[in-house]
Amino acid sequence: MFAYMQAVKTRLIHYLEEYFAALGPGFGAVNSWGPDALERLLDYTGGGKMIRGGLVSFTHDMYGGSFPEAAAAAGAAMELFQSAFLIHDDIMDRDETRRGKPALHAGYAALAREARLHDPAHTGEALGICAGDLALFIAFDILSGLRVDGGVKSRLLSRFCRELEYVGLAQMADVYQGASESGLAPENILALYRYKTGRYTFSLPFAAGLILAGRDEALVNQFVLLGEKMGVLFQIKDDELGLWADEKKLGKPVGSDIAENKKTLYREILFNRAGGDAKKKLETIFGKPLPAPGDIAFVLEQMQAHNVRAKAAETSAAFYREAQALIAGLPPGTSPVWMQRLRELLDYNMNRGN
Repeated sequence: MFAYMQAVKTRLIHYLEEYFAALGPGFGAVNSWGPDALERLLDYTGGGKMIRGGLVSFTHDMYGGSFPEAAAAAGAAMELFQSAFLIHDDIMDRDETRRGKPALHAGYAALAREARLHDPAHTGEALGICAGDLALFIAFDILSGLRVDGGVKSRLLSRFCRELEYVGLAQMADVYQGASESGLAPENILALYRYKTGRYTFSLPFAAGLILAGRDEALVNQFVLLGEKMGVLFQIKDDELGLWADEKKLGKPVGSDIAENKKTLYREILFNRAGGDAKKKLETIFGKPLPAPGDIAFVLEQMQAHNVRAKAAETSAAFYREAQALIAGLPPGTSPVWMQRLRELLDYNMNRGN
């Protein structure tokens, strides 16, 4: 599984290098920001694991698709969508680092400071938003140029547009809830995970690969549901790593979800179980800009005291079992080799960071 995904990542990076090189002269003719943005976006996009882009090729190859070039192109577009979302997310979440490096907007802010521009922080954020927008436009440019049957392309574009719309709506809910003092019921948290992460990270690339392979909606829908299960599992693990992972391995500040008062499953379990003075103190920490190390330590101590991690693990285990059942229920004749790779992907979601 991992060797396959690494090989696809290499293919995606090569595709983006060639595509960006072709865009370069036109972008450069507009102004000097064009080549600069392309260079930054290529470095930024290639620095990720490229799981989403790789999964487009995964289901395409799993079901004998005959358009590997189109699958790679769609996967590259998928990664540009991811870059755009991350760039914008870092601005919204006030995160200054990403993957152990300055976030893209932070890099632009440093450029603005060197040039002694007025309000370099705001300038960096504005330029970051523009770069994220460019990533979105380039991604759709790639999809519009796919060399596949018109009906397939229309079906694919429709799927991308709808799922990305859902991500935008889920992000709005996430931002609003982060600013709210109210809690969020676990079922609403899981719904947020489903639409912000699950369908976008797994369901969409699974569906894209199957559409390019010419498969019908019945199979696509099976994988969409599987993707939801895998994606919720992925987000629960992501929230866990955001609290307990080593900051150098995480690539961004530990505790940023605390500062943004994100309504994660871990937060809601904690607030439902804590009481008295401890809960009052927690209420002052969540949503506090740049919480001190002692504040974060207190949150983690309370989570341990109230067995929050174990309770969240029960939810993860339930989604894991449901995903296992969906894999076992795939159509007869599905390659055992690819079935095993799917199980490895599921296990990765469950255990990454351990």
